[in-house]
Amino acid sequence: MTCQKLVVIGAWLGMGFVGLGCNQQEQLKARSFRTSWVVKPSLKFEICNLIGILTGREIYQQHHPQIYREWRANLPANVTAALEAIDQNIGPNWPPGPRLSLLLSNLSTADSLSLFLTALQDDEKVQTGLSGSDYHSPRNWKQWLELKPHVQTVLKYLESTHFESYWRSRMLPELTSKIASLKQELQAYDVVGDIERFLGDYEFRSDTLTVYVLALAQPHELRLTSQSRYTDVRLPMRPVIRGFYQEMLHPYCDRLVDSLFAAEFAALQSDTFLQECQGKSAGNVGAMSFAEFLKKNVVLAAELWLAQRRQLIALQNAGQNYEAGIVVRSYLEQKDGGAHALAAVIYSYLESGLKIERVSYASFMKDLFATGRLKPGKIGPRYREFMSGPAGATE
Repeated sequence: MTCQKLVVIGAWLGMGFVGLGCNQQEQLKARSFRTSWVVKPSLKFEICNLIGILTGREIYQQHHPQIYREWRANLPANVTAALEAIDQNIGPNWPPGPRLSLLLSNLSTADSLSLFLTALQDDEKVQTGLSGSDYHSPRNWKQWLELKPHVQTVLKYLESTHFESYWRSRMLPELTSKIASLKQELQAYDVVGDIERFLGDYEFRSDTLTVYVLALAQPHELRLTSQSRYTDVRLPMRPVIRGFYQEMLHPYCDRLVDSLFAAEFAALQSDTFLQECQGKSAGNVGAMSFAEFLKKNVVLAAELWLAQRRQLIALQNAGQNYEAGIVVRSYLEQKDGGAHALAAVIYSYLESGLKIERVSYASFMKDLFATGRLKPGKIGPRYREFMSGPAGATE
């Protein structure tokens, strides 16, 4: 239905948008709050993290000493052996709690330990859940099958010692009492709307963002899907919010690198300065392809632009407020030893006003390539200019 027809119908019905033109209606839509926040506890993810704690890794003994002492004491030999097998299978590169949470993230089960155990007996149900998650792979399914008997051993022990009752009486009330205030805090951040307005030509299928608040997740804050995460109730919300910005930007930004401007981005591989940056990044997070390195930078530039406008970035140990550009420069300088120069360069052009309102991120990137701002040999000089102070609007 056209905008004019809507105005006519609205006038006939006496509706409140009588007299609004199409542009005014579009502006009202643009200003509307798009994000629907859901904040809730989860026994399933608590149990996954408890298993991590009971493996005895030092980091968990630091963050959860009481729960470790209470539930690690007097463990039967078969449960101790199962925990050791879980720890060994997952290996030192992954924390056990988050790893188990990812493998079971899409397993549908009520918040009941007995129902959780029942669901794990159905391999088809578990595989369907994993297949529908962002973590589906033959390797992950194979790992779950190896972990399954050991996880079941631990869960049967937790059921026999009434962990669910313990959680409901000792942990759930605190979580429930804080949900209202956490949701109120999150209501200040329209992540879905912010990203849609920034990208300009993209709309999310769902406007719901889900945060699971846990008592046993510290020190971890984990992505489950692009629009759901979990965090410990004692951890700050700002990293969670930034995590949503980052993850939700990826599908759009990945397409820019993989298809829309694939040739233009591929040409940047001949830039020796960017090659050095890729080497720094690999040294911090492990080997990644040049395309993955580019995607990370394209996302980071947009994430920083949105995050600084929402005051989600702050200088560490700074006793005063700083101008947004200074904060972003400091962040980029410290993050991975300055590996993300391309993100800094793209951000510099965002800061200088080259992406005006109503211009999509894709059109903005197209212009950077077309004008020669993003080409081999130009990244290093622009990066050094930006990092040394405010950058001009043109080059």
